[in-house]
Amino acid sequence: MIFKKRIITLLLPAICALSLTSAADDSQLTAEKPVIEAFRTALKKETSTLNIPIEMTTDELAKILNSTIGKELYKGSTKTKGMSADVFRNGPISLSAADNFIFITLPANISLSYGMFETNPVPLKLKFKVTASVTPDWHIRPEVFYLGVSDLLAEEVGLGPLSFKPRSVVDGITQPVQRLLSSVVEKKLNELLPLKTQIARVWTTAHTPILLDRGYKTWLRIAPQEIVISPLYAQNNRVKLSIGISTFADLVIGPEPAAQPLRPLPGLKQVGRFDKTFRIALNADVFYSDLSAIAAPLLLNKQFDSGGRSVTIREFDLSGNGEKLVVKLVTEGSLEGIVYLTAKPVFNLQTNLFSVEDVDFDMQTQNMLLKSADWFLHGSIRSYIQEQLNMNLSKQLDQSRQIASTALTRMKLMEHLFLNCDIKDLKLKDVIVQQDRISVQVFTEGESAILFQ
Repeated sequence: MIFKKRIITLLLPAICALSLTSAADDSQLTAEKPVIEAFRTALKKETSTLNIPIEMTTDELAKILNSTIGKELYKGSTKTKGMSADVFRNGPISLSAADNFIFITLPANISLSYGMFETNPVPLKLKFKVTASVTPDWHIRPEVFYLGVSDLLAEEVGLGPLSFKPRSVVDGITQPVQRLLSSVVEKKLNELLPLKTQIARVWTTAHTPILLDRGYKTWLRIAPQEIVISPLYAQNNRVKLSIGISTFADLVIGPEPAAQPLRPLPGLKQVGRFDKTFRIALNADVFYSDLSAIAAPLLLNKQFDSGGRSVTIREFDLSGNGEKLVVKLVTEGSLEGIVYLTAKPVFNLQTNLFSVEDVDFDMQTQNMLLKSADWFLHGSIRSYIQEQLNMNLSKQLDQSRQIASTALTRMKLMEHLFLNCDIKDLKLKDVIVQQDRISVQVFTEGESAILFQ
């Protein structure tokens, strides 16, 4: 009996020490930081279009033709042997535009002669339609098609011993008039619209950042990629060629960004149509230090109770890892140590609120808690952290949008060259996690026009 008591007396301290050690092990946990994952380094890019409309009214074109085309349209032989014709313009040329064609009505008089016989001048109206294309070397090339003559001509006319149909004679001499029209229109269009020279000015200027607001140090940075052109548009007596510079565009706040390396002017790419939307990326950065400053007062020394146990947060830290946000907590109380949670960053464009979703313990932390403190897995700490990690970005985005909207209304790029943008919608594009911040990218969309004035 004495022997048994002595053994118990000797073993009691060891049993107590073991019990205390086991109790301590149940309340202490030092999780390892989540395995490092690679960051996505750049926000997604979306092309934008600087639209360069080349536009005229049919009245303006008619004025050019009337001042350029002389009175004599044709003087020479006809298909009838021995018969010659004189064709003179006898009034103003009129134009209209519809169905992507320019329609030309050219009033004229035609006199026919055969030997000693000659007719009186016969009034008529020659009708043509014109379309135009731009060659890869930037030359505007019109195509003129003869549509016929007005119905004012008599069916048959006598000329000395001959009898002929005026319409067939006129139809046989329209080729020279067509060539004349085509030559004049081509020459004048290329004089008035030196496309390559004008587009080269825009292309060169687009490589240099544009200061939008000196007070906020806001810059528009453009990276031109290619040049596209859509077919001639002719409707409602307006004629237009649309040229677009495909580019990336974003708003930069801070020091002047470096100019893009000047790329050679690319060849002209013909397309059926192109998207004329001008998109400017507005990047709002959420720094972990700012998020921590917002959340720390609400989390530090906050006590969480679960099943008769309590835990207090003593330290709090945020970092990025791959596509997720990592939350580090140092706790004391019923659970002492370091635990990690992860969360998915999200941005709501309707509310301009940055927040987090899917807040949960990191896998390695989860495994350790399952073994020693599974009660902590089911507490309220995850939902509470999710409630506190948010930031309203309205001020940043509204400021950027207002600067862009105000500054890009008739922004002077250089002498006689202006950029005009009608900024309308905001659209969320991308959210990426970086080393020290989370970047939210929003596109402001509208329609642009480069104006030569």
